[in-house]
Amino acid sequence: MGETPAGWPVPDDAALAAAREAALGALTNTERTGRRLGRYYDPTGNFAGATYRTVTPNDPGQITAADLFAVTLLSVRLRAASARRVLDDELHRETVQRHLAAVPENADLAQADATTLVDASSLYEGVKRALASPRTAKSDPWVTASKLCARKRPSLLPVRDRKVRELLGIPPKSDHRHDWLIHRALMRDSMILNLLRDAKNNATTRDGIRVDVQDPSLRTLDVVLWTHAINLDAA
Repeated sequence: MGETPAGWPVPDDAALAAAREAALGALTNTERTGRRLGRYYDPTGNFAGATYRTVTPNDPGQITAADLFAVTLLSVRLRAASARRVLDDELHRETVQRHLAAVPENADLAQADATTLVDASSLYEGVKRALASPRTAKSDPWVTASKLCARKRPSLLPVRDRKVRELLGIPPKSDHRHDWLIHRALMRDSMILNLLRDAKNNATTRDGIRVDVQDPSLRTLDVVLWTHAINLDAA
């Protein structure tokens, strides 16, 4: 399995145990979790579902207007100036493309080596810089950057959603590298993977229609944790 890059903020055993317990809590009732997945991926519903990943074009080597549209489906407000920097600013565009080229398209978080993780971190930071307003020193577009990167490398990079981070017990100001290592531990846990597989097999809409969840396991886990965190049954 992949090594941890030198100097990364490694979660301690207590943090890993808390995150695992929270993930198991979201997954243990696979019928309930399947209903939540079914509702989220229902093609007639109003959640992003698979459209977040499948809206085209989805070029693995660059960020396009389709990618910016896709992240708005995850309740992201994208400012016009940020969109122009990502799409039209030559320096930012070429920097992001260079970082995307360094990260294998099929990279998997559970198996990624240290070099891949470091390159992914550079990609994330490059996207953040492209999105950030130069006029706002306190700007921290980590949410949008996370969702853009997760669309481009869905098996490697998790969505850093605030509610999911709270559910997993991740401190509000934690580094993205710490968050990724938490998710890597979850994606290496056989019990979590088995429950996730069962939940996907049980995915049905409110009308009992079977839903085929084709997203990678990491993206599906993101959805399971988020729908649990917001108590989707009651939403």
